[in-house]
This record gives sequence, structure tokens and C-alpha cells, in this order.
Amino acid sequence: MISALLRSRAASGLRLVGVLLAVGSCSRTALDASCPNGYTFDEANTRCICATALGCPTGHACEEGVCICRETSCCPAGYEYSSDGEACVCRDSQCCPKDHRWLADERRCVCDSENCCPDGYKYDAMVKSCVCAGDACCPKGFTFDELKQTCRCASDNCCPEEYLYDPITRDCVCARTDCCPANHVYSPSVGACVCVGDMCCPTGFRKATDGSERCVCISNASCPMNQICDAVSGGCRCQNSAGCPAMSFCNSLGFCQSYASCTSNLDCPMGTFCDTTMTRCIPTGPCTLDEHCAASNVCNSQTLSCRAGCRNDGDCALPLGATTGVPRLACVNGNCQPFCRDNSGCPANQFCDKTNGTCLTRPGRVDCNSCGTAGMTCGPDPRAASCLSFVTEGQTRRFCGTRCQTDDDCPSGFDCGGVIFNCAQGGSCDAIPGESVTCKAFQVENEEGDQFFCSGNDGKPHVYFRACAPSSGFCPATAAP
Repeated sequence: MISALLRSRAASGLRLVGVLLAVGSCSRTALDASCPNGYTFDEANTRCICATALGCPTGHACEEGVCICRETSCCPAGYEYSSDGEACVCRDSQCCPKDHRWLADERRCVCDSENCCPDGYKYDAMVKSCVCAGDACCPKGFTFDELKQTCRCASDNCCPEEYLYDPITRDCVCARTDCCPANHVYSPSVGACVCVGDMCCPTGFRKATDGSERCVCISNASCPMNQICDAVSGGCRCQNSAGCPAMSFCNSLGFCQSYASCTSNLDCPMGTFCDTTMTRCIPTGPCTLDEHCAASNVCNSQTLSCRAGCRNDGDCALPLGATTGVPRLACVNGNCQPFCRDNSGCPANQFCDKTNGTCLTRPGRVDCNSCGTAGMTCGPDPRAASCLSFVTEGQTRRFCGTRCQTDDDCPSGFDCGGVIFNCAQGGSCDAIPGESVTCKAFQVENEEGDQFFCSGNDGKPHVYFRACAPSSGFCPATAAP
């Protein structure tokens, strides 16, 4: 055919060279193509790439010169093409990895052996799956609870807004007043919501007026049957054992005490004694030891019975001076009789005459008198008594403290304690000869922020003098039990 064409054009006088070049170029593309049908030659990479789907296997599409599977027909056995994932996904047990099993209802493979569980997980044969078993599988800020077998919040990061993690309760607790219950405010020093106002107290109780935030009883009607309201402490105290739970009795202090918690006969009611081998109050009976007898009695070793008498003060009953108005019983010449040994053996605010064992008051004492407000002072001589307050939580009342050297200088219910001075931050302190005294910050338990006190060379608050203060920490003072 080519020869015929050339002869024809030669006869017409055409130049053969130009015709041969043009015809030769077209014949090489049509008859000597280097790529299969549906492909094109990539000059940059010098290879054939697909140009259309005709150049790809069945089920594939040509995308940017690459054949990509886009139908289930080209997926491996057990796989199915997912339009959402644009990939072949496993849809049969035969394509699950080793140690996995196929869940037909969920159409997915799951681990079925300890070998394929992630870090922090273990295989549970009962549920046939990997379950969390340690901190590694918990979210950030969480820790694994061995008891509940679940992850629980253990940091501020995972607590709700306005809450903080409390390591004591191991829970998220409210950290702002906005999330506190009604009649509560958030206290940074306590780290919790605290009650404010009488509404937070049980029925029949109200908030104490001493600033302590305690709930105190209003009247005897506030207390259970056979108990009365103690106006001094604000608590309910028993009148008799009927006001106590089973296996308990009403002791001399007005508190219910278990028969199973005695340490001496003083802890037991009349007609019983403390068996120190079992620390229980049991009925009085035949004795072999003084401890087997009631208070103010000792054991007669010949008759094996208890008789009235004593060998030391510990054998005598302990009536409170504060309630009886007389000295405590002491062992004098083998018998228990009212006789004080020191001030603690007297009713509150009285002193002991150790010569004859009697108690008496001293006129002119100002112990526990109120001071510091409305012009109230502790007398004309500031060297004899000073207006003081306790460095403890919730203390707002000021009281008079008479200067002392030892506890014997203080009446019953008081002890002789050191007095320190507070100061303003950066302020000055009363000078002490031979010592450098400066104003220093301290942290006081349950008090917010720094508290400033005058401190000596040892870095501790300096004791300027000693004064009588109620042993209970509150005025009025009460006799020691």
C-alpha cells in the first residue's frame, strides 16, 4: 500500500523526501506503540501508566496513573470493599489475624487470646475479650481501681469544672462556693464546703456563738430521752444508763461508756469492777486482787471479799469537784475521804491547801474574765494579769490570764502556759535583753494564710512570760476529770 502511494505521488511530481518523512512519523505511532491499550507513556518516569479504566484489572479504577481497587471483586478472599473507608475491609473469619475471632453481629475481628491484648489489658475467658487491668489502659489522670476493676479519676484534670481531686476521699470534691449545697461555703483551709448558719444543724440545735462553727443543743428537748443539754459544752449528756445504748452505762462525766472498754475501776458503774485482763466491767464477786473490787474498796485476802478502804488514792471513787463542791476523795489513813493533794483535786477556780486538804477560792482573781472590748481590762497592773487569746482554730474570745511560774500558781481547771506576742507583717516586737526578736510568719493549723508572731534567736515564737489559762482551751474553765 505504501509503495502504491509513493508511486502515485511520484508521478504527480511531488517531492518524495518530505512525503516520506511525514508518512514515516505517522506509521511509527500507529504500528510500533510501546504501551498496552488504555495506558500512556510517562516521559518523566519512562514507564507506562494507566490512562483509563481500560488499562486496569477488573474492579479497579485509574486514579492519577495508578490502578486502585474500588470494588469487592478485586478484594482478597473474605474482604469487602467499603465506600466509606475507600478500602477493602475484613468481613469474614478467614481474614482475621492470628488469635482473633470473627463477631458476625458486629462484623469485625476481635482479640481472642492473651497474646494479642494491648498493654495494660488482660484476656477474660468469661467475656471472651481483653479487659482493662492496670493504669496503662486508663485515660490520662485516671488510675485503675483493683477493687472495682474499673478506671477512676485520680487527679484534678479529670474532675468536673469547679471540682478538685481529694486524695483522702479519693473523689472529686467541690472547690468553689458555687457548687456547694445550700447554706454552705467553700473553705480553702479545710478544702471542703463548710456549713454556715443554724439551718445546717440538726433539729433542736443551733450554731455556737464562740465562732467555732459547732452545733450546740438549745434545750433538753433537743436531746434523746434520759439525756440533758449541757449548756457549757453544748452537747447532750446522759442522766442515767437508760439514756445509753445496750452494753453501755452513763459514767460520772455524763457520757455513755461501753462496759467493754474500761482501764480501771473508775470506768465502771457501781456494783461492777474492771477486769483488766479483759478490759471489761463485770459484776463484783469474790476477789483475789484489789482490782476486783469497786472504787473505795479493797480485797480482804483472808475472806476473799471486798471491804471499804483503800491503799492509795487510785482506790478511791472520783466524784468531780466541779459537781460536788468538795475535794476529791483521797486515801487518808486507809480510808477514802475528801482531801485534795493539789489544785487539780478541787472544784474549778479553787486552790488546794495541801496542809489540811481543803479547797478555797482566792479573792481578786480575774482568771477567764472577758477583756479587750468595751473598755474591759484585767486590772490596774498589767504585770499581774494580761488579756490573752488561744492560738487555735476558731478562737475569737479574749480572756484574762494571771501571770504564773508553775501550775501550782493557777486554780483548778487551769495550767501555767507560755505567752507569745503576735505582730503585724514587717512590724516590730518588744525588745528582750540579750536576744534578737523579730516578727516572723508561721502556719497555724486550720487558719488561712500566714500568722505573724514575735520570734527569738531559735526561730520559734518567743515566750515573754507565763500565765494561767483554762486547760480545756475554753472559758469558763472546768475541773480536770
